[in-house]
Amino acid sequence: MADYLYLVALGVFAVALVVVSVTIRKALKKNKETLRRSALKEIKRGQKRAAASKTVKVIQWGEQFVVDGGVIDQDHKTLFGLINEFNQNIPRFESFDQMVPVLTALKKYTQTHFQREEKLQRLAGYPFRQDHKNEHDAMIEEFDDLVRKAKQADEDTVTDAAVELGSFLRRWLTGHVIENDLPLKAYVKRMREHARGMGGLAQESINPPP
Repeated sequence: MADYLYLVALGVFAVALVVVSVTIRKALKKNKETLRRSALKEIKRGQKRAAASKTVKVIQWGEQFVVDGGVIDQDHKTLFGLINEFNQNIPRFESFDQMVPVLTALKKYTQTHFQREEKLQRLAGYPFRQDHKNEHDAMIEEFDDLVRKAKQADEDTVTDAAVELGSFLRRWLTGHVIENDLPLKAYVKRMREHARGMGGLAQESINPPP
């Protein structure tokens, strides 16, 4: 009887040993597969960032963007600089939080610039100022939509979201200046008179103009 119980116990132990061994092998295999997938994802992320770095375009200020030779041009140069900063950092963004400082500055300075521009247009009697304001409002709305979309991005899609935002900003600013602001040249003299005393965007963003 004792021999029988011993054999039963030995059998149970053997079965338990096999089960534990199989469980460990499965866990190791699963862990190995998880690590493999994680490594592949990181490779894909790196490839995306590398591809993004090749598409980054810096906006060069030139005569084609000159509107008034004064406050409006200085505003545009500031915005050009911020957009260039954002685009040049696209390959480095690994989360939405890393985009926030530049996007916050862009939103603040863009709104301030629009307020200043609209005020000068009103004071100078620019006849198409309502259409211009509508363009401004539409741009801010689209910008906000893209920022909300980028906020939902994870580590696998953050580069795509940043590229989409950067492309929009670059297209918007160059298009806005050439198509919407250059017609203001005919009103430059009047605008310059009213622009006296206006500071830089950073200063005006702290105390927005009325």
